[in-house]
Amino acid sequence: MAVFCLIFTSCSTDTEINDPALQAKVDGEIFRSSIKKAVIYDDGTLVISGSEGEKSISFTTSSTKIGAYKIGQQQTVNKVSFQKNKVKFISEDGTTEGTVNITQIHNNEISGNFYFKDLKDNSGNLMNFDNGWFYRVPIETGVIAEEVIVTQEINPCLLNASLTAMIDGSEMITDDHSAAIIGVENASILITATNQDGVISIVFPSDALPGSWSLTGSGDYSATYTANRDKSSAISGRLTISEHDTDSKCISGSFEFETRSGVQVSEGFFDFGY
Repeated sequence: MAVFCLIFTSCSTDTEINDPALQAKVDGEIFRSSIKKAVIYDDGTLVISGSEGEKSISFTTSSTKIGAYKIGQQQTVNKVSFQKNKVKFISEDGTTEGTVNITQIHNNEISGNFYFKDLKDNSGNLMNFDNGWFYRVPIETGVIAEEVIVTQEINPCLLNASLTAMIDGSEMITDDHSAAIIGVENASILITATNQDGVISIVFPSDALPGSWSLTGSGDYSATYTANRDKSSAISGRLTISEHDTDSKCISGSFEFETRSGVQVSEGFFDFGY
């Protein structure tokens, strides 16, 4: 009888797990979403979300390939948010840690696991996610509403955005570059530029005025260079902001730095909108 009960329990558990699911332990309390979905957008990003009552979770990965996506790395978790009783906790660069593991995509359904540490609300309160997992969540194709595209105001500084630099004496022309506001309190601007060989990232305060500052591997003014998934922070360098208009959100300047792994980044120039 004991053996029969054990087998029956296992079968019951398997039956339950075979249904689509998304759940996690939120600060020690189990959150199970009754509504869940995964949406793939034209740019390749994936947004997984779930909700139950007044609680909801959403996180974004940079692609849909099977593997680990960590906050702040090249193959990355771009954004995490959790809302509880109208209070929203979001990921903050430099504070939040976490990983999303995509383990399987089959029959237009996606499975995996995740954890996030130190999501922050507007008051500075922190929240953690442990033992998170999603199983056979249906995948949809996301479409941006046409009226949003028509009425959206495009920053003219984005039209001719550019970033170039010399990496150990070889010219780096980036084919993907952006500048964005990150963080809620003490917000910063994150400049990221990518090509097939590497990634340059530079962070500085969103209210920085034209001038020159030292670059290090952490703090208000910092920089990193990533090649072959080897991310190395700056040990010395300089960022010069030549123009920064916070009203039009246009910024331009130059930079140079040396990384801990010995990479020399020189003759860097950027011109962006954010």
